[in-house]
Amino acid sequence: MNKSVTIPNHDHDHYTESGEHIISHELKLSVIGSWLARGWADMMATPIASMFYGIMMWLFVMLTLSTYMSQPIMMFTVATAFIMIAPFLATGLYSMAHQIEMGEKPDLITSMFSWRKNLTNFALFAVILGTIIAIWGRITPLIAAIVASDDLLIVRPEQGIEGILFSATGQEFLLAFGVGAVLVSALVFAISVVTIPLMLRDRKVGVVNAMIVSFQVTIENKGLMVAWALTIGVMLLAGIATMGIAMLIVMPLLGYASWHAFTDLVDIEGIDQNAPFK
Repeated sequence: MNKSVTIPNHDHDHYTESGEHIISHELKLSVIGSWLARGWADMMATPIASMFYGIMMWLFVMLTLSTYMSQPIMMFTVATAFIMIAPFLATGLYSMAHQIEMGEKPDLITSMFSWRKNLTNFALFAVILGTIIAIWGRITPLIAAIVASDDLLIVRPEQGIEGILFSATGQEFLLAFGVGAVLVSALVFAISVVTIPLMLRDRKVGVVNAMIVSFQVTIENKGLMVAWALTIGVMLLAGIATMGIAMLIVMPLLGYASWHAFTDLVDIEGIDQNAPFK
């Protein structure tokens, strides 16, 4: 499906310290359906490689849930962290979506190492995300303490997550945790929704500039980005809630769709969208 199906309402100019001219577009809410449809088409075009990424995410969710099933607070923290780093985990899917756009046969091995062309910036971004997630991991026990949550220590491990879901103290914790998780996830989404594909597309754009552009694009498309973030969040939560089984479809679908979101939202002057990564 061609990019021309999306018609920008307004354009915005952004200039990086390296002199790159990045043009961002304001788009209508209905474009989300196009992103998902094009993502699905990419899945159908490369089912085996797509399934590989889906299986990896399924195994990750299964391992996480089985490890922390008796530690509900930690499980909530890890689930939130997973949603935060999902765009980073989808880097290989972005690469394959781009290969399809160029009319090439997607190469799984190439996609797995696509980040190496911009290693320094990807490493810096990983450190930034890791720091945010580490801070959030420290905040979660503090939330539990603030709501006087001795019950949340789960003295009787056999209660598992039910000790939180069906107790008054646990529900109070969930409310406070949910508010904090939404705020932190919104920040991470705003600084990452364009950052990773932009750094894949053009190595001249540094991580700080990419995050700034990502945040600006999010602000320019507030309604659309809120709806897109909710779509991603609901689909990832569905993947987690099904013990990772839904991730077999959700992860590759969202990865491909997110690439198409980027190509519709952002253009880089002097770079052909269908040309190989620099």
